Amino acid sequence: MEATSTGKIFDSQEMGDNEEMADGDCVRDYRLQEALYFKMYARLEVQEWLLKDSARNRAYRSAIRCNAAAFKDKTVLDVGCGLGTLSLFAAESGAHRVIAVEAASIAEYTRSIVLDNSYAAVITVIRGKVEEIELPEGIEKVDIILCDWMGHCLFSENMLESLIFARDKWLAPGGLIFPDSAQLYLGAISGQEGEVDQDLDQWNDLYDIDMGAIRRSCECTAVVAHVDARQMMSKVVLVKSLDLYTAPRQSCFTRCHYELKVTRSGQVHAFFAYFDVGFGKSPNRVYLSTSPQAPWTHWNQTVFHMKSPLTVGPEETIRGMFSIKPSLKNIYGLEFDINFEHKGKEKSMRAKQSFFLDYFLPQGLS
Repeated sequence: MEATSTGKIFDSQEMGDNEEMADGDCVRDYRLQEALYFKMYARLEVQEWLLKDSARNRAYRSAIRCNAAAFKDKTVLDVGCGLGTLSLFAAESGAHRVIAVEAASIAEYTRSIVLDNSYAAVITVIRGKVEEIELPEGIEKVDIILCDWMGHCLFSENMLESLIFARDKWLAPGGLIFPDSAQLYLGAISGQEGEVDQDLDQWNDLYDIDMGAIRRSCECTAVVAHVDARQMMSKVVLVKSLDLYTAPRQSCFTRCHYELKVTRSGQVHAFFAYFDVGFGKSPNRVYLSTSPQAPWTHWNQTVFHMKSPLTVGPEETIRGMFSIKPSLKNIYGLEFDINFEHKGKEKSMRAKQSFFLDYFLPQGLS
């Protein structure tokens, strides 16, 4: 028997049972999240949404075709292959063998697509999580790994961990990863006056019911949205850079100081983040950007709304600390802390806000 600081006495066996129950609930919750996540990617509407992202698809196709010599007669692993477009690009570029791994039930369609395109002798589709499968026919190493691992704000959906697992287990010495580098950027933007408050104010008093709890939750939600380049109020700064050949597990964890140089007068209503990735070796290197100044992608940008806007002028500075970590509640989500300080001619402000980002459904799907 053991006494706690509150004076209540617990039986140690009872405490152990309670801990096991809590752990069991946690495991069940994670399994439910995982099931719902793969169910989402099994939906044809989601796959259609990805296929309509021409900037994404052209970047992968260009990277593979421009580096066709690297694919010639090689063994390729496609992690999270979806409908198999990257695997087909690799096969078209001369790969000897492509192993396409997909955990969602959409893999059944992928097998049919491979067959319909006459690549069944080259591409083997395996349904399962990459962490749980074995490569077919005694294959121990692969020459190239393809993986469309990036989520919103680069790290959501936690697929980077799957890529690192596959790299460490199967990539041959001197092997290639597509994409092999990633950079995350932060900037400041303006917004339409009152648009955020208007969205949030609907929760203040709805049918004479106080919905303040919902408003407070919405204030802490990072929003996946399109940012118009004309909204940009500062230069962007690099807050994270990854080399996928050497990135360790848990590379999502980020904590860095930033300093944003304001480019024009006005009000800053939010921070925003976007990422770039790079593919292949020079001189055939290809880049994909999700910047507001680049063509649209399904990743859009990630927006962090301030509770109070900043009035800024040219050459002024917004500085602070930006941090990311995996969500404790959602295995595919992220949590953010943004500290910022601004000393303006009219007013100075210092604040800290916390945000969360769950994995994102395309607009119109639920």
